[in-house]
Amino acid sequence: MTYQIPCSPVVSETEEKKSRFICWLGPVQDKAAFQQQLDAVRARYPDATHHCTALVIGNPANPEVMQADDDGEPGGSAGRPMLELLLKQEIGNVGAIVTRYFGGTKLGVGGLMRAYRGAVGAALRAVELKPFVPLVQVQVACSFAQESRLRFLATQHQGICGEPEYGDRVTLLLQLPENRWPELGAQLVAEGFEILERVE
Repeated sequence: MTYQIPCSPVVSETEEKKSRFICWLGPVQDKAAFQQQLDAVRARYPDATHHCTALVIGNPANPEVMQADDDGEPGGSAGRPMLELLLKQEIGNVGAIVTRYFGGTKLGVGGLMRAYRGAVGAALRAVELKPFVPLVQVQVACSFAQESRLRFLATQHQGICGEPEYGDRVTLLLQLPENRWPELGAQLVAEGFEILERVE
């Protein structure tokens, strides 16, 4: 299954019965990076009532990491509806943090679920998404004379070359979209390049 990931973070704000809901939504690669973002949001809004979160790392159909936190709201009223919306929209490598300023009127569990889901929904309408393309890394060796040809072929297949290692020959680490590798790999073999290993 292909899925979407955010291009860059967005912040949007919604209101429900005078409670303010400020949603940060953006790309996240791992739990540590998300925690840093949460710390930054807490520092920015230190007097807020709650900072509820949802996180999906990897493919939303089978996430590597999937978590939600209600941060003191009634159980299941905030983090879970936020998470369910991200999964339903098939968005991966994404984190959402909804900061709430209590407006004086209790919303009840159903109202909270709608409000937190609505806050994430507003951010999703504002964010730009792109398809996730898995990358592959492959180490390739060649003669000095072949180096420029290798770089050219990598570029032709939307790949980038790492720093070369020079010895009795040149070794380069190529990184390119996984779906471009079969064609490039066959071409490299046909032209006499040595494929050393595919780096996972």
